[in-house]
Amino acid sequence: MRARRGTSRGANRTDAFLISGLALVLLAWFLWPFVARGAAFPIGPDAPVYLWWSRLAGVDGLSAIAYRPGAPALSLVLEGTLGLSVVQATAALEVALGVAVGLAAAGFVRRRTSAGGWALAGLLAGTFAGHLAAGYVANLITAAGFLAAGALLDDPRRRAAVLAAFVLAGGGLAHPQFLLLGLAILLVAAAIAWRNDRREAFRLAAAALGGGAVLGIGLLAVRPGAPPLEVDTSKDAFLRRAGLTSELQSAYLDRFVHRWTRYVQWVSVPLAALAFTSPNGNAGRILRSWFVLTFVGVSFALVTGWLPADRFVTFGFAIPILAALGLVRLWHRLERRRALAVVVTATLTLAMLAGSAIAWNRQEPFISDGEVRAVTFANDDVARLPPGTPLAFWVNEPDDTVSFLATRAGNVIRAGVPPDRIRDVVVVVPPLDRETTSGERGALERLTARDLGAAEERAGRSAEVIVLTPFDEVDRPTGALVVEPSERTKDLFPLIDPLEPFTAAGIAWASIAGLLLLTVVGFGWAQVGLGDAITAVAAAPAIGAAVLILVATALDAVGMHLGTTAGALAASALTGSGGYLARFVLERRTGTGSAPQVQEQPAE
Repeated sequence: MRARRGTSRGANRTDAFLISGLALVLLAWFLWPFVARGAAFPIGPDAPVYLWWSRLAGVDGLSAIAYRPGAPALSLVLEGTLGLSVVQATAALEVALGVAVGLAAAGFVRRRTSAGGWALAGLLAGTFAGHLAAGYVANLITAAGFLAAGALLDDPRRRAAVLAAFVLAGGGLAHPQFLLLGLAILLVAAAIAWRNDRREAFRLAAAALGGGAVLGIGLLAVRPGAPPLEVDTSKDAFLRRAGLTSELQSAYLDRFVHRWTRYVQWVSVPLAALAFTSPNGNAGRILRSWFVLTFVGVSFALVTGWLPADRFVTFGFAIPILAALGLVRLWHRLERRRALAVVVTATLTLAMLAGSAIAWNRQEPFISDGEVRAVTFANDDVARLPPGTPLAFWVNEPDDTVSFLATRAGNVIRAGVPPDRIRDVVVVVPPLDRETTSGERGALERLTARDLGAAEERAGRSAEVIVLTPFDEVDRPTGALVVEPSERTKDLFPLIDPLEPFTAAGIAWASIAGLLLLTVVGFGWAQVGLGDAITAVAAAPAIGAAVLILVATALDAVGMHLGTTAGALAASALTGSGGYLARFVLERRTGTGSAPQVQEQPAE
């Protein structure tokens, strides 16, 4: 008995060391662009969108982003609780949630493989999360929540399944469309379980349907209030609104082809196939369903052109997780030839890590200090205009495909103007000197002219025309405000909550503090559903993010303003204390404490 206890304590110390090391490695990985390369803003093409979403939700409430309220809700909570700027909070979410994905992946398969297997799964899935951390915060939240829900569903207790449904809903509030894919994965996993284990089939299906129901309630709860601001936040959105279907499908295919090599699927997919039947229990069922539906989704997207195929790849975390288990299986097959086993498994691991590292190292902010400075200078004149005056920002370049610049400029400008003027911003693409009446350029000119006319009609006044030279080096219209960021000719009015770049130290501090906050508020809830402390620690940041979103959404629905320090602190306090209180009550009720977890090994 003493020998068994000593072995258990030694294993727990090893696991604690591995989970701590994994967290530190992933933290350093995701901080790299900020610390080593000096990125002063959140990275990725969609990062400016999350900046203005959070700023708008801070003044108008979550109803302003009613279709995807999760990311701005989480950002506002981090800002108010930790005293961060919106730039720090958004960058911190990119870093902390990337780490959370890796830790949740490790917790997901911890009961189904060896210590080396789950640590490697966490490393490969965490580094692969860089494809989402590059600006796609909403997808990152949903992925982290889905992995944490998978870990909960691999626990046989009813409370774990109930909590999994709420975690799914919290992650889904960030990106409901991707949660639909997650629910499909769970339903297919339930179908797989139906023949041999109907109890688990019911648990999987109930968690999926329950998560979908809670998501629906959450989306309805944020609807009352200020109307959603519906503008084109990406080139894809513009092409879709303009009805340029062939151009949109071409963009989807081109993106998939050019990004294919960075995913290193030629290594990871064969390894994942090698381990396809290895993990048992619900973890195995979910991974197999996820693997198959990833390929179904990619194939469907490529054949129809209705969806971007690469988004299915970047959400397909089953592949790096199964690839890690495949490496474990390969190691066991080559173990008698130790030198060969080391060389082969190390080479394959480094190849997958290299693909993620190259992609992550190339990421940079899609917003510059000069662009923000130009918007800031313009804000001095904007402050003198009557509220509600349309702000027509001209965007132009001597190129027929100006759509990416136009949508990016719109996001940067909305992020930089005072939050109460975000709704007044209208991006206008004027005609070039030569006539443009057809194609992508012509459609953009017509759509933006129509947007301007609609804004002026709503406001009942003419728009103020503003030209920021970083976004338009072509036009200098008579009577317009032309802003050159390198020329400061007057003192500026003091601005409320200006958008400012941050140092590497400031972003690193915000990321570490954000990760700790998510872990602390999520650990109590994780222990409710996961009896093993190490697995609970691994899943805590992802669970904390999901439950924080649910609580913040509920507070916003009853009228509490998340844009204030009091609202953010209330959300954090209720989330954290609720988890520890629920755990205390459940343990007192059962009188048994934490349920023991049996460490299961893969079927080898």
